[in-house]
Amino acid sequence: MRFVWCCFQASDLREKFEANRHVEDLDTMDRLIDNAEATYNKFRHPDPYIVPWAPGGSKFTRNPAPPQGIELVYDFGREDND
Repeated sequence: MRFVWCCFQASDLREKFEANRHVEDLDTMDRLIDNAEATYNKFRHPDPYIVPWAPGGSKFTRNPAPPQGIELVYDFGREDND
């Protein structure tokens, strides 16, 4: 049931943005954005899912690139027969 409630909250937040689309005063825009961010942070998940290979994920830079000066040769078992 929480998922449905969050969807309604998200659509309400979007409707508030659409209702204030015409606002041109910078101070008012800053206040509206601050209020919207506070509302978003209130309903945000405390431990969001992070894709493992993205920055902050558990697999991010697990296999880092080799150091400078080391070259990888992919000859797949073929040898030079000189």
